This record gives sequence, C-alpha cells and structure tokens, in this order.
Amino acid sequence: MKTILILGVSTALSACANAPDLPTQNMLAPAARAYVETRAASFPDVLAGYTSRPVKGPEDWRALNRQQSSAAGEGH
Repeated sequence: MKTILILGVSTALSACANAPDLPTQNMLAPAARAYVETRAASFPDVLAGYTSRPVKGPEDWRALNRQQSSAAGEGH
C-alpha cells in the first residue's frame, strides 16, 4: 500500500512539471549542420611491409630469428 501511494504521488507530481526546452540548432552536433564540411578519412595500408613466410617444421629458433631480423648480422 505504501509503495502504491509513493508511486502515485511521484507520478502525479511529475505529470504537473513543465517539459524542458528542446536544444537549439547551435547546441546540436556539427555534423547536423549543412554548412559544415567533412574531411575524408585516410586509412594506412595495413599490409605494408608484410613478408610472406611459408610454414615449416620445427627448427632452431635462434637461427630463424637471425634470418628474419631486419638488422641482419647483429646479435650473437
């Protein structure tokens, strides 16, 4: 009974309140304005510099690292 009374009173009071004003055009997002230009997005090539390497059986991992290293000749 108390819950119904609390909900009823709060609903009745909120129904009597004034609705808030709608946002003006200046407050809206710039994309919604017709005079604002947008830039085309450029995306980098995700496969640039990719080197295909075939699948092989297990080998010495240190030798494989030396072969695939961009700084050949460095290391042990």
